[in-house]
Amino acid sequence: MSIYWYWLANLSGIGPVTTNKLLQYFSTPKEVYEAKEQELKKILSPLQINTLVKNKNLDKLQKEWSDLKDKGIRFIHRDSKEYPERFRVLLNAPVGFYLKGKMPLESRMNIAVVGARNASAYGIEMALYFARGLAKAGVNIISGLAYGIDKQAHLGAIEVGGYTMGILGCGINICYPKENYALFEKMQYAGGILSEFPLNENPKANHFPMRNRLISGLSDGVLVVEAKEKSGSLITVDFALEQGKEVFVIPGRLKEANSVGCNRLIQEGAMLVMEPEDILSEYGISNFFINNEAKNTENNLAQKEKMVYSVLGLEAKFIDEIIENTRLTVQETLSALFSLEIKGYVKQVVKNYYIKSME
Repeated sequence: MSIYWYWLANLSGIGPVTTNKLLQYFSTPKEVYEAKEQELKKILSPLQINTLVKNKNLDKLQKEWSDLKDKGIRFIHRDSKEYPERFRVLLNAPVGFYLKGKMPLESRMNIAVVGARNASAYGIEMALYFARGLAKAGVNIISGLAYGIDKQAHLGAIEVGGYTMGILGCGINICYPKENYALFEKMQYAGGILSEFPLNENPKANHFPMRNRLISGLSDGVLVVEAKEKSGSLITVDFALEQGKEVFVIPGRLKEANSVGCNRLIQEGAMLVMEPEDILSEYGISNFFINNEAKNTENNLAQKEKMVYSVLGLEAKFIDEIIENTRLTVQETLSALFSLEIKGYVKQVVKNYYIKSME
């Protein structure tokens, strides 16, 4: 029966809405496969019928099915045990999807982390910080394996040994963007990669809204880290609200392009969050590890390191400003910064500009 689900999900020009109509009428994919053209006319256009008929080739399907297994790819359909309950309630639930790795446990909390591809240093640090904190508390991190915030969210979860899933807007055998290939490879071992698009399907603009409905659909809440006024992340937010999910937002600086979308969401009633435990508390999840880590940070520092660390934030500061704020000498400041970098508490984002690391 699985091969008929695979066939139905891969018919070109027949999307989830039409597929659902076919299944309501014929009950099973096998019945759709065996249906006469006269019956199909009640639901499909002549072009769609032609596509369906042309693709009736069991030998070809068997070969494709075998190739999937050889590549370590599974096709999960609505009758599969691994098909998530969170997808079943979606208005246009996928007939099936491709999976590398494993699905998140249904009993665990899933939080989607979304935001700008062209993320600032602040956005990158926040995505890492929140993903690490949430993953340490046992929350699964869901995102889209794109540049910027998506990438950092996945990396943050991986760094602390947490589970993370990437949902793609292209075929599961395509890494987009190519620069994320190393992360793409890690994902299938640190969690999973999922796509409802056929193998070899290139990324297209209309694929990403479809992908975004699954990111929010698989999640219990959505965290927006950075977003422009017309960001694609806001599409995910719209889906989340339609699906009755919580929306959490990290505030940004006024007038910053990457902050306009976030601040607007807060203005419209989304929940402002400043720490991972702000999200955890909404779901009654323990934040023990996060609190202990935060308390121990400055206890491990020497006096001059504490002085330098205390004046840094997530907005890059030039060395002269740090010297002025701490009233230390140039040599004392440089020595403290070097030590803080080695310990992982500070990052130099560009030459002589420093930010506080949230690691």
